[in-house]
Amino acid sequence: MILPDTVGTGGDSHTRFPMGISFPAGSGLVAFGAALGVMPLDMPESVLVRFKGKMQPGITLRDLVNAIPYAAIQKGLMTVEKKGKKNVFNGRVLEIEGLPDLKVEQAFELSDASAERSANGCTVHLNKEPIIEYINSNITLLKWMISNGYEDARTIERRITAMEKWLENPELLAPDADAEYAEIIEIDLNEVKEPLLACPNDPDDIKPLSEVAGDKIDEVFIGSCMTNIGHYRAAGKVLEKTTSLPTRMWIVPPTKMDERELMQEGYYNIFGRAGARTEVPGCSLCMGNQARVADNATVVSTSTRNFPNRLGNGANVYLASAELSAVAATLGRLPTVEEYLEGVKEIEPLASDIYRYLNFHLLPEYKEVADEVKVSIS
Repeated sequence: MILPDTVGTGGDSHTRFPMGISFPAGSGLVAFGAALGVMPLDMPESVLVRFKGKMQPGITLRDLVNAIPYAAIQKGLMTVEKKGKKNVFNGRVLEIEGLPDLKVEQAFELSDASAERSANGCTVHLNKEPIIEYINSNITLLKWMISNGYEDARTIERRITAMEKWLENPELLAPDADAEYAEIIEIDLNEVKEPLLACPNDPDDIKPLSEVAGDKIDEVFIGSCMTNIGHYRAAGKVLEKTTSLPTRMWIVPPTKMDERELMQEGYYNIFGRAGARTEVPGCSLCMGNQARVADNATVVSTSTRNFPNRLGNGANVYLASAELSAVAATLGRLPTVEEYLEGVKEIEPLASDIYRYLNFHLLPEYKEVADEVKVSIS
């Protein structure tokens, strides 16, 4: 439902869309904004994170998410220790540039994680092409929703009209040429050569895989708003030849649409054959209110946070990519860098298909229904 170049808000800390900018708030302030169309806001400074260089083999976007606090720690702009903690992102807007061709679904991974940086808001500087693709996809999805009885149809129609109007003259937010920042952090992708993990139990405590390899893993969770359909295909490719896992593995796509597509593509057969447990799409272990890991388990998770007792009582939780999580699930421990690269070697040749997103305007089962819907609001 989101539009580019708008200011948004929401009651969840992960209401952070990468197009335009969003500022999560308490429920009272969100209701205030919904009712009046305005909200009081002290505009904070920004911290610019600028990526450069080329992504290295085996490195994922989740590693770049973790590279942000890791780089800040190396520069003395963030500390892990709570006493006298330093955090350059706290209360500021996190602006990310240098990854302009990301799909919007990928950019959500960066913007969602800004909550764990304690940033006030986040925006990702994307090119027009992925945003135009995303808006066209969502117009089809919204029309499909109307056809399937979603309410309120008038509200959805107004949003479709606004999206179509934006497509007529697609303009994006851009920083002023002389913009000033509280800090500028540059990250050279050529130097990120191994996965980066958040260690138990602090999303800021980032370490390279080589420093934690070998730690025994009891459970693995692939789910939360930090994932999209590509992560499950990648995990499926890692698990493809596995028939028995030494870990308890949880697979929970974020949406029913992801679940349906993964079932049609045969990935649920792979998950089932490997012995993974599949849950109803949603937050699941990430919130810890639908299911829990065993007490005192050591876990690798793709979720947003690894705070003490969130996923399970006394659990020690690493945060990592779906790809690394899947490799750990097959080994029962964190792999060495070499074992990880061996485990994911089948992904790169098929990357364009594995990391293909749900473009609803290209899927006949959605497009054919949507084409029958006539929007009356102009």
